[in-house]
Amino acid sequence: STDIVEKEIYLLESTADDEDPQFALRPEGTAGVARSYIENGMNSWPQPVRLYYFGPMFRRERPQRGRYREHRQVGLEIIGDASAESDYLAIMAGYEILKKVGLADLTVALNSIGCSECRPKYLKRLKAYYADHLDKVCEDCRRRFDTNPLRLLDCKNDQCIKIKAKAPQILDKLCIECRDHFQETLEYLDDFGIKFNLDPTLVRGLDYYTRTVFEISASTDKERKVALCGGGRYDDLISILGGQKTPAVGWGMGADRVVEELKNTGIKPAKSRSVEVVILELGATAKKVCKRIFNAFEKEDINVFYIPSKDSLRGQLKMAAKLNADYAIIVGQKEALSDSVIVRDLRSSTQEDLPVKKAVEMIKAKYDKEAFDDGTSC
Repeated sequence: STDIVEKEIYLLESTADDEDPQFALRPEGTAGVARSYIENGMNSWPQPVRLYYFGPMFRRERPQRGRYREHRQVGLEIIGDASAESDYLAIMAGYEILKKVGLADLTVALNSIGCSECRPKYLKRLKAYYADHLDKVCEDCRRRFDTNPLRLLDCKNDQCIKIKAKAPQILDKLCIECRDHFQETLEYLDDFGIKFNLDPTLVRGLDYYTRTVFEISASTDKERKVALCGGGRYDDLISILGGQKTPAVGWGMGADRVVEELKNTGIKPAKSRSVEVVILELGATAKKVCKRIFNAFEKEDINVFYIPSKDSLRGQLKMAAKLNADYAIIVGQKEALSDSVIVRDLRSSTQEDLPVKKAVEMIKAKYDKEAFDDGTSC
């Protein structure tokens, strides 16, 4: 019932004597990743499993600015964790990637479309509202009324936009579990300084989404309303494809759209740099200050990496080593309360306790000196 499936998939007929005479060019990457998760037994791996992909996608839609029949997509999936923290991590990753390439004034649009428990009650109300307006909506909306009523909220037709503006909102009908999950996601974003707007008409274009859905746009997209990155939670998809019921969240980012946006704004992405500093957190108290510490390093143009983690310090240090980082900034409860950090030099395995400001200044000074020495030795 998804428009992408009904109207936009390229179907190919095989001319060979094949068991599967019909093929489709992939329109998106999440379903393929979910199938790979099942077929490769990734449910036996330590959870959650974090995956990314990059490749061409194909959709038979009307070509227009920001929409291409063949486009390249970057995707990220976090599979095996039902917590709002993973929703936040997915959103933060997309947000930080777009920031790193130079795009500013990013905004996250958010909604929750509920679950199999609360969504049917909302759809009943939505259909009752639209039943009185069917003579005023477009042909696509009349079809969606019967096949996929939630997608009524996604229509871009001018007349339909006026009608959906007064439609009942799903946020008012969420069950307690979905409401708490969404509220926790918003609190994470707020705590870490990510700007967001609630959009009760945001539903995304694929039917497998549950609970949180989101889109990330740059400020220059306001008139065109073309999202650079979009996704959400899909807790039922893996079981629908034959696997065990497994929670998951992820997104797709249109690489072509991002490049076009950079060209339109005259931004030249910075050259790729290796990770210099990794922030490691130990406990909930530390989590609340780590984003501020991250911002302090980023402000000094230090390439810093931070992903909230429940792993032990040993596990997080292993991750830092894999990233070939120079320094690990360790933040525990004691450090969080005293506005200090443990600075561990991963090259010499030495460490010292410093106030946050001093730690940033020290590492900045060392990189400035190394850059100067490299320049004078040329």
